[in-house]
Amino acid sequence: MKKAAHHRRQSGTSLIEVMVSLAIGLIILTAIGTVYVSSNNVLRQREDQAQLNDPARIVMRLLRQNLMQAGYVDLFDLDAAGNSQAETLFDAKNVDLANMYVRDPAIGTIETPISRFYAGLTPIFGCDGEMNNTPQGITKVAPPLVPACGTANATRHTLRIAYQGVPVTPANAGNSLLPASGNTGDGLDCLQQAPAAPGSADAGTPDGDTLVINQYSLRIRDDGVSQLACQGSGVVVPPVDDEYGDIASGVEEFILRYQVAAPGLAANEEAAGGAQSQYISATEVTASPQGWAGVTAVEICIISATDQVTRGAAASGTVALQPTRPTCQRSAVGGYQPNIARAAGDTRLWKRFTSVVSLRNAVFATPL
Repeated sequence: MKKAAHHRRQSGTSLIEVMVSLAIGLIILTAIGTVYVSSNNVLRQREDQAQLNDPARIVMRLLRQNLMQAGYVDLFDLDAAGNSQAETLFDAKNVDLANMYVRDPAIGTIETPISRFYAGLTPIFGCDGEMNNTPQGITKVAPPLVPACGTANATRHTLRIAYQGVPVTPANAGNSLLPASGNTGDGLDCLQQAPAAPGSADAGTPDGDTLVINQYSLRIRDDGVSQLACQGSGVVVPPVDDEYGDIASGVEEFILRYQVAAPGLAANEEAAGGAQSQYISATEVTASPQGWAGVTAVEICIISATDQVTRGAAASGTVALQPTRPTCQRSAVGGYQPNIARAAGDTRLWKRFTSVVSLRNAVFATPL
């Protein structure tokens, strides 16, 4: 009996017990693997969101800052004759100067304070597509400027912003703008370049050398990635590999609309700006009675996408969650057009970003 009991204690695990144990183990491993894959996909999708959101915030902050500076002229600066620019610009006896603030199309060509530096230059100028003039081409050629647009494009617009960046009279820097500085960024363009020194080989007109002109547009890199890029008006120090400064990659659409103020009436000394029109395209602004002198706000819309890379299940999950991509294009009634179907093989995450920026230096004043 002792021998029989010993054999029972030494008997092995049955096949059924082994199969049950394996089944339980597989269930546990499957649960762990599912949780891991799901967590990994969520992490990658969050990385995709960060890849979209962080550059977009940089782009919008840069554009807002530049648009708030658009048209700025330092009234405390001294002109070449030593007179205060405030006295030069606010002369109610001069019909042309008065019309900078009334902005009555019936009087004739409407100037802005910054066009007193460089004839034909406005605080902002946009094209519903490409732009022919370059910032450096503007500052190196004698005025007047004749702005012109190139090939139209429904989703890739161009925006130029101009403002006074450095003082006309450096000796007045204590009361005026500071000289250009690489440490603080004062007076530098979007490529972190300073205006040409007056009298240098790179200098154009004396007044043009005090201006900062930045031009934003989309371009396609050699690797096929769409970039929001900027061209500046500062001195380009050789050697130069590229005239553009890339700001953010993956920007596929850059569409702008503009708000224009109602014109004033010089006969009644009524200033413009009492009412605002709907947002219109750059082509419509150019054809409007006030033109670019009447713009008071800019609506920015960009469509950004992550890199086109294979992300395994994360990419499949992105396509499943976002079968179509957004667009900045508008319908006939003003709303955004329906989302666009993805191209074959496109697994990127897409997102639309919008912002409306008022032009702080679009001054409207009633003449005295």
